[in-house]
Amino acid sequence: MDERCAYNAQRLVADNDRMKILNLIHVVVAQAFYKWAMREINPLHPDLPRIVLRQMELADKAQRVFG
Repeated sequence: MDERCAYNAQRLVADNDRMKILNLIHVVVAQAFYKWAMREINPLHPDLPRIVLRQMELADKAQRVFG
């Protein structure tokens, strides 16, 4: 029984590490996309505030996950 608990704990830690890696990939790719979008978008475009807000959310997520 103890061996199974230890195995499950190790598996949970490994799964958590995988999720952190996936979150890192998501944040990096999304930040790159929004950085590109900010360069290409018209400063008067109606979606500009939403893009800026999403960039701030991604920065917060990166800090929470890896900070």
